[in-house]
Amino acid sequence: MTIDFPSLDSTVNGDDRSISDQGLLDRTMRPYAGKGCVYLKDSSVDIVDAHVVGRGQFSIAEACYIEETGHFNAVEFNISYNQLFYYTLAACIRDSTLPEFSGWSLADYWPRQLPNILIHKMSSKYSKPINSRNYFGEMTIMDIGFRNRSQPLIAVETRIQFSDDNGGQASGDVSIVILDPPRAQDF
Repeated sequence: MTIDFPSLDSTVNGDDRSISDQGLLDRTMRPYAGKGCVYLKDSSVDIVDAHVVGRGQFSIAEACYIEETGHFNAVEFNISYNQLFYYTLAACIRDSTLPEFSGWSLADYWPRQLPNILIHKMSSKYSKPINSRNYFGEMTIMDIGFRNRSQPLIAVETRIQFSDDNGGQASGDVSIVILDPPRAQDF
């Protein structure tokens, strides 16, 4: 099955802000669609207590890698986190929310989305099983900064929490590095 996505690789008159939330979500999920593992169904990004917070509603109709386990597990944690992080970062770039990405456009972001955004470190904790058919995630960007050691990169520290309507809980801390940031010389 082929899914047609709106072309958002370039925007009208270079205006990233003209892209709707749904259009941005669809474009951000493009790498997952062909594999049938778009878990993030709806998302929003807000500023809360001077932190960027991405929130998402998720649903997994069928796991893309294993038979039904009956609950949300480590692989779903990782995929769900990635999808929410990718969307949150795209929204921050579109809306010029984070100064560290002020020189970026979505045209800079799309080719870097998969090859240049790496999980450096991840820890997770599962307190109560989560229903993978309907659950929620909230990711907070705790710290962000530019580093130029052997190569320029942006380091992002995040905290994530997943839950469902029945008290299911999972949480974790994830460190991300973004390699080859555009306009690194501006830092």
